[in-house]
Amino acid sequence: MLGLVDYEAAMHLWRLDKFDFFVCLSAFLGVVFGTIEIGLILSVGISVLRLLLFVGRPKIYVMGNIQNTEIYRNIEQYPQATTISVLIILHIDGPIYFANSSYLRDRIGRWIDEEEEKLRKSEENSLQYIILDLSAVGNIDTSGISMLEEVNKILGRRDLKLVIANPGAEVMKKLSKSKFTETIGKEWIHLTVAEAVSACDFMLHTAKPDSPEKISGIPEFNNV
Repeated sequence: MLGLVDYEAAMHLWRLDKFDFFVCLSAFLGVVFGTIEIGLILSVGISVLRLLLFVGRPKIYVMGNIQNTEIYRNIEQYPQATTISVLIILHIDGPIYFANSSYLRDRIGRWIDEEEEKLRKSEENSLQYIILDLSAVGNIDTSGISMLEEVNKILGRRDLKLVIANPGAEVMKKLSKSKFTETIGKEWIHLTVAEAVSACDFMLHTAKPDSPEKISGIPEFNNV
């Protein structure tokens, strides 16, 4: 049995993705101590569990601006990326379904609470805009749209504005059919994160002409 094991491939899995190695090991142990069917059931079951966890707990992270560009990236992956004092940019890395809508709603709320607390302690400009980058959201169901509507209402009660950036064609079609685009206002839906940031900067200075000439962290590019 041991002679059938491809040790080089197993070590490659260990170095590349330890979860895949665990699936491989489970299949091997299932066959050794049970039957081929047990090994297959274990490996397939664990793989399905991984998929459910991914769908149910999609990654969501804060984005910052790469200096002198219109590019925004994960601030954990790019520590040099700078955040902007009056807004927070959240990237949702996966589809929005009934299985994860509650999790995303709560996670977005925690990010906002943490950001407001940080700004209060640093005595910087107060948080005013929440930009959701939907570039990685391939699809959204009715529960996901209801979640966005609920988030929008919660932010409205806290005098915060929800802004949508880079929704895909399928997502945009459903947002339009559900009238969410009318609820939020089409002027708050933008093609890119850079355009959304620029629009927030423009609207802030339009509403408050006596605001500072440039808000800390907003890159220099043309307003929309």
